[in-house]
Amino acid sequence: MVRKKDPLWVHATDMNGKFECKCATHGIQLLFKDIYDQVPWVQSVVDNAKSIQAYMYRHTIITALMRKVTNGRELKKPCATRFASNFLVVQSSLGLENELRLFVASPEWRDLSYSKSREAISVTELIQSDAFWSEAKELIQALEPLVRVLRLVDGEGSTSGYLYQSMELAKDELKKRVEKSSDKYEKMLSLFDTRRKDNIIDPIHAFIATLDPLFLSNTNFKQTVEMKKGMFSLLEKVIQPVDRKEFIKQYRDYTMKPSSLFNDATYNMMTAYHPRIWWEFCGDSQPVLQKYAIRLLSQPCSSSACERNWSAFEATQTKKRNRLTPGMLGLLVYCRMNTLMMQNAEEKMIKDSNPIDLSKLREWPDYGEVESYSHILNGNENNEACENSMEDPNIDNGMDDAGLLEFCETYVNDDDDDVFADFGILE
Repeated sequence: MVRKKDPLWVHATDMNGKFECKCATHGIQLLFKDIYDQVPWVQSVVDNAKSIQAYMYRHTIITALMRKVTNGRELKKPCATRFASNFLVVQSSLGLENELRLFVASPEWRDLSYSKSREAISVTELIQSDAFWSEAKELIQALEPLVRVLRLVDGEGSTSGYLYQSMELAKDELKKRVEKSSDKYEKMLSLFDTRRKDNIIDPIHAFIATLDPLFLSNTNFKQTVEMKKGMFSLLEKVIQPVDRKEFIKQYRDYTMKPSSLFNDATYNMMTAYHPRIWWEFCGDSQPVLQKYAIRLLSQPCSSSACERNWSAFEATQTKKRNRLTPGMLGLLVYCRMNTLMMQNAEEKMIKDSNPIDLSKLREWPDYGEVESYSHILNGNENNEACENSMEDPNIDNGMDDAGLLEFCETYVNDDDDDVFADFGILE
């Protein structure tokens, strides 16, 4: 990955067959930040939920009593680098509304000396306020379309064909809310449009959406100017000159929905498999378009998966490992990350072959804890290891480079190299 601020960016933009794309996850996170910063009633609801969460975890005795009432269920904590986590705090509070109401009305709460403070009284009044809970429910319902987009793009997988569709659905639902209460949602819709254009959707995404045959088959489908701009951009940056004429011809034939591509059998494929799989099985009559459709529909919309590798490199900087040379640290990270990838590869391939139902992406991402990759480097997938208990006998203070090289080679054999190279990881 090359970023715009990197010196090599000027060379990356000149590469044939490549196109730059925005990280949709980052754009959605910025949209959540804008909504919190610039919509007063939203900020009020979030701040109230955060004040409840903060006070419940300020004193251990209060936390213990709360956990007793909630049967161990926790209020989520906001994460400084994930702006959507502010709204996750509200959502988790809603999930414990009845328990929190019972808690502040219980004799155990009233008998606590902590419950007599001015802040505790304010929190109690807030929890007992019907207005707060009503606005919290309205806020979470209003943000549900954006949560679906965030769930779609925040992770791994071939999601590029669904981003445009999910953003259009989110915009339609926000427009309906503006019609009912313009004073509350007009600013939110304006922020949505700005971030959509500047940080989330590229015209290429609009064109890629048309390569989803199920989306094209929708009776409400309409070719837009944005889709045409995306096609022209692809013709300039991605489609090879020798393929351009045939690509345009085959794409036009595809949009006419010929019976060879759109029939009962292929429709069953549309509903059962990812659009990329559909093109692999049904697109033989359009070979040039098929080649590029598979490539485009296989792309993610986010750089979130890259964070896993960055975090793994950070996890190497510990007391036990900072004596190793940079080359050995790199080898350690790549070998252990490759091992983990291969363990999960089959499951991910099966998951990535299924179609994505946008209506079911409603669960909020969990940003309550910062993910650690020390457990990966120590061979513990359950993340139970901590900094002071890394007892892998193969990694100790006395291991030299030769010893670590031998350790790494136990995880990668000659046959694995070809497989890892397919993922573009081994150097």
